[in-house]
Amino acid sequence: MSSRTLLTIIESIEPGIVILNSDYSISHINRMFILMFGEVPVDRLFQTDILGFHRNEDRGKVGDMLRLTGESKRQIPLSMKMISRDGKDRYLLIKLTPLVDRAMTEDKLCATFYDITPYISVERKLFRVPVTSGGEIHLLKPEEIIYLKADNIYSQLFAESGVYHCDLTIGALAKRLPEEMFFRTHRSYLVNIAKVAKVQRERSECSVYLKQSEVRLPISRDKLQEFLVEIGLK
Repeated sequence: MSSRTLLTIIESIEPGIVILNSDYSISHINRMFILMFGEVPVDRLFQTDILGFHRNEDRGKVGDMLRLTGESKRQIPLSMKMISRDGKDRYLLIKLTPLVDRAMTEDKLCATFYDITPYISVERKLFRVPVTSGGEIHLLKPEEIIYLKADNIYSQLFAESGVYHCDLTIGALAKRLPEEMFFRTHRSYLVNIAKVAKVQRERSECSVYLKQSEVRLPISRDKLQEFLVEIGLK
């Protein structure tokens, strides 16, 4: 999906907006933000800082992102966050913008939320994968993906059009990409089965080669038999 198409989508979405004070407490919100996070009582929104609404394991990352935004003198790229609640997934594009007062003092942040869930997901399955490259966000079709590689709590996505960053873990992607199209050959790799050229078995290891590429990826021993059945070799 082109950047222009994505821009058209964003322009058609009414965003949720939050103004944060320097201590990350909430100063103002718009009504769309209240609708987007209707499960949180409005009074509670103003009783704690924004970090209080995140899990303990996420607070450090969110805090670093907010701090860097406040310190940065450049435009901050959009980021993507997945929220799972009550068996449903939501995908939000988030834009952080430093604000200045009359004295040109940067003491507030504006967080803008775009809910792009209807454009990329249905029933916990992805029909578009949100990725970034060079500061731009792209929505790729699953069939465009060759393979994915775990990158700590993120993933690297390899497609014919290039290499991309994805804010989702490889585990989250494995659950949400079409099962008939992708196979997790290794804890660090998720492969598009249609892109497999051959499987090589050696005494101590097994690996898969991908079409139109010199890329060779490992297959875990505990995954091999299931993978051979999946690709019709057993």
